[in-house]
Order: sequence, then C-alpha cells, then structure tokens
Amino acid sequence: MNKALKNQIDDMNFMSKFFKDAPATIDADNLTDADAQKIFQKIDMGLSPENLHCDGEISAAQARAKYRAYMSAVKGLMTMGFTPVDCYEI
Repeated sequence: MNKALKNQIDDMNFMSKFFKDAPATIDADNLTDADAQKIFQKIDMGLSPENLHCDGEISAAQARAKYRAYMSAVKGLMTMGFTPVDCYEI
C-alpha cells in the first residue's frame, strides 16, 4: 500500500469519528471491494474542479499536489486489483 492511499484511509477514518451516521472505519490491512469503492468515491468527489482547487483558495501548485496525491491513491487501489465504479473524475 502506498503512502497516499494510507493517508487517504487515515483521513477518512479520522473524519468518520465526528459523524454519527458515518460509515465504519476502513481497515487498511483488509480492504474489501466495498471499502475500495468508498475510497474511490471520496477521491472522485475531491477531484471535482471546485474541490480540487478549494474554490480558488489555493495556488495552482497546491492543486497539482492534491491531484498527484489523489491519483497516487487511485493507482495504489488499482494495483491491489480494485476498479472504480460510477466515478466521473477518475
């Protein structure tokens, strides 16, 4: 598992602690297809232009760094044999 994918899972698990209806935490060592699809969906939302660029609040270089991190996480999932379903930005 690459660092970008691990960071994405850690971020998702951290945020799930704050919401009652949030999905259960994701076990990075035992990913299921359902877990992978949740990660793909989260990344897909993050890749929308307004989210990627934080509505213009970050520099182009920062947006490119976010893009590279997201795509590295996607590559990590795909290397593990998962394929995104119903994603538009990936």
